[in-house]
Amino acid sequence: MPSSFPARVSRLRSRSLLLSAILLFALAGPALALIEGGEGNDPIRDPGWPVGAAGIFNFSGRVAYWVGPPLGGGQWHAECRGDAKNLNAILQAFAAIDSKNKKVIVHDGTGNSTWLNINRDPAKRAAAKIDWVFMVWQKESFERLQKMPADLHRITEADAKLGPPTTLDIYTGGGVKWADVIVPKGLTVIDKRLEAHGYRLADGVVLEGRLVDVETKKPVVGKVRLEKVEPQKQGGYEYSLMHEAESDEKGRWVIKNAPAGWMRIVAVAKGYVSRVVGYEQFEDEPRWASYDCGLLCPAPVAGQVTDDSGKPLADVEVRFGNVSAQGFGRYESLEGDRVTTDADGRFRAEHLPKGTATIWVHKPGYVRPGLGPNIAMPAQDVKLEMVKSASLVVTVDFSAATRPDGYMVHIAPEGGEKVGSWGGSGNIDAKDQIKFEHIPPGKYVLRGQPNPGSANQSTEQVTVDLKGGDEAKVALKAK
Repeated sequence: MPSSFPARVSRLRSRSLLLSAILLFALAGPALALIEGGEGNDPIRDPGWPVGAAGIFNFSGRVAYWVGPPLGGGQWHAECRGDAKNLNAILQAFAAIDSKNKKVIVHDGTGNSTWLNINRDPAKRAAAKIDWVFMVWQKESFERLQKMPADLHRITEADAKLGPPTTLDIYTGGGVKWADVIVPKGLTVIDKRLEAHGYRLADGVVLEGRLVDVETKKPVVGKVRLEKVEPQKQGGYEYSLMHEAESDEKGRWVIKNAPAGWMRIVAVAKGYVSRVVGYEQFEDEPRWASYDCGLLCPAPVAGQVTDDSGKPLADVEVRFGNVSAQGFGRYESLEGDRVTTDADGRFRAEHLPKGTATIWVHKPGYVRPGLGPNIAMPAQDVKLEMVKSASLVVTVDFSAATRPDGYMVHIAPEGGEKVGSWGGSGNIDAKDQIKFEHIPPGKYVLRGQPNPGSANQSTEQVTVDLKGGDEAKVALKAK
């Protein structure tokens, strides 16, 4: 299936391999990720880290590394093994790094290498044990990520203001004995060990936090649910309740002995829009984690969708993305983020929080060019216009060339890609064809090339003028 998307989302590359599909984020569920990395401790060339970071990243005890997130990368993780003596030398170097946002985070138990056990396979757990993780950003990548919509980054506004974070996560249940560790003065230490918060190792995985009203900052009496996330074979996720805790008059709540597995933490309270506090993968080891959550009252949004002649459009799916609460980041609700227009093209969403959102609309045969509008909620009489979309069938002619196993067709607007424009790419099928759909009317440039391949293997460019409601057909001649 071809991938198509606004140019605000860059095509992803894994080393030199051109991908034939776009990585999709589970915006209504746990976020997926595309990462690169490798095993061992072969030195990594400094890609633009803060001064002093390269020596720590290339420590001889590094067993693996990985780079994320999608849409630009630039967040590097070195997964290491060692003892307190090794770590003390690392901490001295860490204190000297040229970064204003440095944190040392201490955990119970042992760490689990993301790269060596990316699927969290229990059978690989022992072989993937690590003692610390050093994380460092390339500054330009961090700054670029902060400009993206709330759905595409999870860093809080407060942390972002301090600049790119540089962290050292230390696990004290393996080769490192915390009593032997010497932390240089001036470093910020976040102690997440159970004993530092009044709990015992017998309490297992402990989750606690506080519910507050985003606007008044007052505590909220409500419930926090711990739900197991279970991917379904037919797609999507199922959530089953594992634990439930009530917050007290100060908004505080606690869950002890949380089970191992992939979990979703949800906050609900009367008079407020429910909120997903976070997603976590817990191991069968003691851990402490804190989740403070701000809740907002409902702020309905209503409006109408029409075509370019003013005719109401029924059965349009209206989706609200990048929902965010000022100062409290992305706001994911259980009540859903989409509604459908009625016979008069009207829609009303009752369960959105007071905040901001981006509106996206979808109806087969129609499209709304450009980026979705940003709105402040509540909002009434929102006007959205769609036009008839075009589709395009591209056939690649291999009469003068040998057909490779993979072959990609790329489509971009005439004049080049820019924010809000439509473009995409995808692999041809067994019939040497690919079909692009839901295309805004206009002129587009097409080219094809082997996948993987290089630019000098591309076909001659072909320009097409697509009209709304039409299905065009184009042939490209492979070299």
